[in-house]
Amino acid sequence: GTLSTPPLGTLDADFGPSGSRMAAVEAILYRQGVEREFPDEVTREAQAISQTVPAEAIERRLDLREELIITIDGAATKDIDDAISLKREGENWLLGVHIADVSHYVLPGSALDEEAFSRGTSVYFADQVVPMLPVALSNGICSLNPGVDRLALSCLMTLNKSGEVVSHSIAASVICSKERMTYEDCNLLLDSSREGDPLRASLAEKYAHILPMLRDMAELSRRLEKRRMDRGSLDLETQESYILCDNEGRPVAILPRHQGESEKLIESFMLSANETVARHLLDAAFPGVYRVHEKPSQDKTDTLRAMLSPLGNPLKDTSHGALQKVLDSVKGKPEAPAVSMMILRSMMKARYDTENLGHFGLAADHYCHFTSPIRRYPDLMVHRCLHSLLDGRKGEKGLKKSCAEAAKQSSQRELAAQTAERDIDKLYFADYMRDHIGEEFTAAVSGVTRFGLFAALHNGVEGLVPVETLPSDHYEYDELRMTLTGERTGTVYSFGMALSVV
Repeated sequence: GTLSTPPLGTLDADFGPSGSRMAAVEAILYRQGVEREFPDEVTREAQAISQTVPAEAIERRLDLREELIITIDGAATKDIDDAISLKREGENWLLGVHIADVSHYVLPGSALDEEAFSRGTSVYFADQVVPMLPVALSNGICSLNPGVDRLALSCLMTLNKSGEVVSHSIAASVICSKERMTYEDCNLLLDSSREGDPLRASLAEKYAHILPMLRDMAELSRRLEKRRMDRGSLDLETQESYILCDNEGRPVAILPRHQGESEKLIESFMLSANETVARHLLDAAFPGVYRVHEKPSQDKTDTLRAMLSPLGNPLKDTSHGALQKVLDSVKGKPEAPAVSMMILRSMMKARYDTENLGHFGLAADHYCHFTSPIRRYPDLMVHRCLHSLLDGRKGEKGLKKSCAEAAKQSSQRELAAQTAERDIDKLYFADYMRDHIGEEFTAAVSGVTRFGLFAALHNGVEGLVPVETLPSDHYEYDELRMTLTGERTGTVYSFGMALSVV
């Protein structure tokens, strides 16, 4: 019947002026349950923590403050999780990966811990971050800033000349980073083709004391990478881009993100540490949180095979070798990013689990996340497991349950954070492209549907070309091969094809 009272609603949140970029960002974060503000109790706990390392915290730790330890990060980074060191020892290398000991500050059962657990991860987009931990910790006492004592968990690995870890140890340590390097500076220093560059010369002078170690690092990193490729790790060239904003936070450029030598170096050292730590927990038959990635399902494999067939790249099976062969066959061609993207989409989603199910994409039998405890909860959990093991398996019983809860929650929060980051990126892309309406761009077909083509520009921006705007014809959609074919002209639009779009 008729309602005597109108339906009532409550106002949940106010995101700001409609149609503004900021309001849209806030709405996306809200939808994914990403909170910017920390509860008062969490802020109070964070502010009560000393911003210097007291002498008694150092007593039982391995003292590495005299060692040549450095950090390499993006110029804008303020939450520095990881530091590295390298020495030669005869034929071998001694690689140190030193990670901020967040678990020393964020204790189970504290308000800080409950908040970090519920957030699960930091969220990064455009020129902003919504951190997992309050800034006093994430940019302060937990961040491995240069010239100050910091508590760390160090994974010390001995590698032979082919880059195989022959022995390792894990220690609670104290470090003092000697340099806060940036990727940009390191890439310039390591690029011998820029020999005559005056900026490079002045950097080489400034960093003369670490240049030999950097060159050694680059050398070891190449061996590690070769080792991983030989093992079958997939080399996916995905089209990542980053958004450059002006002082007002407006997007002014969208630039493809290139992985230079120093980015690869950090990545290969972190992969080594993550694998070594997973191995360490497994060997001890101790609870842990693993990063797992299963083999593509049969359905996804069939779809992938059908999509690759018009490109003349037959896919035999989903072994690493067969997938890498396809990737190699398109290297340097316009369809390369599209094929990488397609293979990536055919993959299962990596997640966290207390069972070590291996990592397909990395071709690793055991893998975990250990290197980013400031911005990811599973890494913090892995640190707790390592500490417990170092303290003679103290508190092992409760850890199993904590690991299971952390794995489940972190997997969910990772998905929410990725969705928010992607949606916000799209928002910024659209905002940026608003100034380029009517311009012509070269693009590659990144998806084919019954209602049109998705086209990706070289900067990573994707858009829809509706079927009605294609040259006048009637188009037949082939679901299996993912193609649109014009009945009259016979023109075939398929995945990876180059287009000119307006």
